[in-house]
Amino acid sequence: MIKIISIGQSNDYQANINDYAKRLKNQYKITFIDIENSKSKNIECRNIESEKILKHLDNKSYIILLDEIGKPINNLELNKTINIHNNITFIIGGSYGVSEKIKKSVNLTIKISDLIFPHEIVKLILTEQIYRSQCINENHPYHHI
Repeated sequence: MIKIISIGQSNDYQANINDYAKRLKNQYKITFIDIENSKSKNIECRNIESEKILKHLDNKSYIILLDEIGKPINNLELNKTINIHNNITFIIGGSYGVSEKIKKSVNLTIKISDLIFPHEIVKLILTEQIYRSQCINENHPYHHI
């Protein structure tokens, strides 16, 4: 099972996110948890949102944070990580990031790109990458090198 926790809602991209999620088979069933943006600013905002994220984490899950200072990985590395762990939680923080408490509690921190994207675009990219991982497993022509 894969859980994606993200700050805010993906109204503009939700149809695309749903399309990729529908393509997934039972192996990669996704649950989305959208946490409302805090109305605060800077550190206060980050701390409020991070506390809400922490309520959805459990110690049975392999936790992956998507962050601009994370490790860059490619499709095959992501595929391997997803296939090794039966229960994965991805965290997409808000515009002020996540607290140090969350950063210390994750198993892996990755970055999608050297560029910074709004959280709703990251959620779409991540969902597509999970679908791509399924295609890699099935030797589907969607993913080709």
